Amino acid sequence: MMTGRYRVRCSRCGNVTDINTDIPCPQCGNQLAPMGGEIKLYRMGSPLGVAIGFGVYIDGQPCGHIGNKETVSYTLPFGTHTVHMTAGMSRKCVDMTVTLSPQAPVGYLKAHIKPGFISNTIVIEPALPQDMPV
Repeated sequence: MMTGRYRVRCSRCGNVTDINTDIPCPQCGNQLAPMGGEIKLYRMGSPLGVAIGFGVYIDGQPCGHIGNKETVSYTLPFGTHTVHMTAGMSRKCVDMTVTLSPQAPVGYLKAHIKPGFISNTIVIEPALPQDMPV
């Protein structure tokens, strides 16, 4: 049973929708249902005051944006997935790969900005369930 907010990418048209239950895609009508696993992604607050949204890409596909100090769950099929994020004009990111399986159906990740000399880098790293804000 799903609880909370989930972000699902329609397999037919690619539309990204936030859902709370099984619903049809508002763009094409395809049924949006949770898949086998999920990635819970927490965007940590920025000490630099950089509160712009981060673009989220999973397996190279755009999956919406995540705000400062926001947690979003992405439903995905079991398998290995790569998470990449962007901020403004910067595409510098330390990507994270997560493998979801029936034995490990949830991947917990947290992301933050690492200041750099010329540009900032987004760092995505593993997290524990207790690292996720409620």
